[in-house]
Amino acid sequence: MNRTDSEKKNVKITVKTTITNDGDSETFELKTSGVLHSKASADYLQYEEHDENGKIQTLVKFNDTDVMLKRSGSVKMKQNFHEAETTNGYYESMYGRLLMETNTQKIVREWDSVQREGLIRLLYRLNMQGNSLGTYLMEITYREEA
Repeated sequence: MNRTDSEKKNVKITVKTTITNDGDSETFELKTSGVLHSKASADYLQYEEHDENGKIQTLVKFNDTDVMLKRSGSVKMKQNFHEAETTNGYYESMYGRLLMETNTQKIVREWDSVQREGLIRLLYRLNMQGNSLGTYLMEITYREEA
């Protein structure tokens, strides 16, 4: 996208995550509204999620080579994605902090300036506290509202 302005745009967001572990797959989908804006050399998606313990503010910062996912609220989490690299992060809830290791296999980023919609696709393996949680395919689609 890389717009030169920092104007905030309202967007519809769908986050679809498929987790594959030991041959079994499970898919989760979140549909919500949020805000998209650009600042410096990165774009930002911001949206709110809810779980049984309350609100979670989610920030996705992305550019051509990296993606950072940060959550705050009832869950605190920071996860970095850089293709063909393993990065460290954390997941913190009322039960304590767990260390995460993310091995990013593929990052795809697309922006259709005619349709005013974008896609971030992340394929990665996730370990938490040294235990494999499987292979994740996360697709974040977002479309500017009229």
